[in-house]
Amino acid sequence: MHLITPLSSSPTSPTPASSPNQDGQSNGSSPRQSPLCWAAQAERDLAQAKEELCRMQERHTTEIESVKRGVERAILGARREERRLLERVEQDHRDTQQRLEQIQKENMAAARKKATVSGIKQPFVARSLSMSEIDGSSQELNRSRGEREELVLQELDEEIDPSHIVFNPRDVHLIGQFGKQGSGRADLTLPSGIHATPQGQLFIVDCGNARVQVTDPHGNVLQQVASPNADCSTRRCRNYFDIAVNAKGLIALSCAAERALLVFNRHGRLLQTFGGSGFGSTKDELEAPRGVTVTRLDEFLVADIRKGTLIALKLEPKTGSRLERTVVTGFHRPYLVAACLSSGMVAVSERGNETGRLPCIKVLEPGWNTVRVLGVCAGMGPVLTSPWGICVDTDGNVLVADWGEQHRIIVYPAQGVGWPIISQGLSSPRGLTLLPEGQLAVSDSMHHCIKMYQYKADHSV
Repeated sequence: MHLITPLSSSPTSPTPASSPNQDGQSNGSSPRQSPLCWAAQAERDLAQAKEELCRMQERHTTEIESVKRGVERAILGARREERRLLERVEQDHRDTQQRLEQIQKENMAAARKKATVSGIKQPFVARSLSMSEIDGSSQELNRSRGEREELVLQELDEEIDPSHIVFNPRDVHLIGQFGKQGSGRADLTLPSGIHATPQGQLFIVDCGNARVQVTDPHGNVLQQVASPNADCSTRRCRNYFDIAVNAKGLIALSCAAERALLVFNRHGRLLQTFGGSGFGSTKDELEAPRGVTVTRLDEFLVADIRKGTLIALKLEPKTGSRLERTVVTGFHRPYLVAACLSSGMVAVSERGNETGRLPCIKVLEPGWNTVRVLGVCAGMGPVLTSPWGICVDTDGNVLVADWGEQHRIIVYPAQGVGWPIISQGLSSPRGLTLLPEGQLAVSDSMHHCIKMYQYKADHSV
């Protein structure tokens, strides 16, 4: 029997063929993970997502709590501030009521004194006449009547305020006016600041014509001052604002457009420029000068509305260069300023704003301390709406041009309550000044003229 042997010399076991997977690839090249592994991975991812969500929720909750605490603190702070403001308003109201009661008592006492004076005034005159008629009377009779006369004079000196005799602001009346709109020699266009010298000359800022008109109280033009090297078109853009003249004849003119103070000599020649950025100007910490006046020390006092300061400049009489400077801080948008040459008192107007700052007039004593604030309390006189021109007379009475529903002039006396003295005939009064003859000059801007009022009857303003 023949046996058949395989061709291969070594026996081999059959190798199963690799079957393709579902993706068409063999299992030997990339083995597929089991469903159990995918489920475990998904569970781990889900757990991580839950942890992240929890952390986000915790952060969100923490932020919400922090915002709530901040809001509560803000509300508590606002309530405390509201209570503080209410307490302050109530205290101010109580102080105002006390001042009103005191003023009423003073007015009643003054009325009683006036009645007493009016009752004894005629007998005093009769006694004076009788004494002049009976020179041959006995010495004893003359002595007794002389004693009575001295008593009456003493009572009159104690009970009558001399300022009430020569000054009654309720009798202020218009006595004349001059100027009309135009650019001629005697014309005015939008007159602004105005200053009166002790000699009775008026220095008027003719804003629309960019010049200074120097006149007498009747409007006769004595001199004109304008900045040199400026044609008509550039001069109209200068926006001159306020003016003052010192005893040495130096003229200080504030220019809003150039943000500078121009100093001229008595002949109208430009000497110095303080502030601004033009050629020849000197940096003097003036950023936006507005009102200017002359103090009792013959210094120019300038209100800088941007810096909130008053700057007193002592200038060399011939060259106008600065010798000394004093800076007074603590004002909110100071606008116009006036000074009394006899007492040294200074009045400054503040413009106020939309954030609660009220317009007012602050009165300062010669040491720059504020002693009065006018125009904010109705119990002390009219509340100011938009104060413009101001001036101070020799008795310490402050006059203010206010642009409210009516454009009017208000007087705030040194003692007592203020009241309007001119309520009609004005349109945008910008400047006020007092002349030596007891006249009040008002630059009536929109009427393009200067109006003269009789303010006092004597020669002491």
